[in-house]
Amino acid sequence: MTRRRRLAHISALARELETALDGKLDRILDRKSAHELALELRRAIERGRVFDDVRLFEVYERVRALESAVEVNFRATTSFAPLLAGARSIRVGLEEIERTSVEPGSASRVVEVAVAVLPAHHQARYGEEFRAELADLPRHKRIPHAIGLVSRSLLLRRALLDARATKSARR
Repeated sequence: MTRRRRLAHISALARELETALDGKLDRILDRKSAHELALELRRAIERGRVFDDVRLFEVYERVRALESAVEVNFRATTSFAPLLAGARSIRVGLEEIERTSVEPGSASRVVEVAVAVLPAHHQARYGEEFRAELADLPRHKRIPHAIGLVSRSLLLRRALLDARATKSARR
């Protein structure tokens, strides 16, 4: 299973868990179902071995905490609202990772070079944009596109610095 498919499967489980926690959960069976979904989500992330992205590891830690909280709350009648908020943040985090994810490889290393020449305060933004562009391309077009990004990154750097200088001069 490819990394993209694993992430899609994990995201689907997160949406399912959020839906389950958004229900009434007034029956023990509903709570058991929510607990099993949280457990399955944790296991899916562990089986997927997709921890090359720091953001996914942070989401995984939230999943572990949520799974534990759902288990504790399994027989209790306390509110599931905090658990729902946790599930929602996990889903949003996974969708962000899925949207900006790029298979590890040469193209992503080339993009790192393109981002490194940009001014520091612009690197995060353009890094995300460049990775999102790569994620949308077929695998065989990623390296040529990444090389194009490097070739244009010096021009982008100059434009960003010029825009900043112009903005400073106006003040």
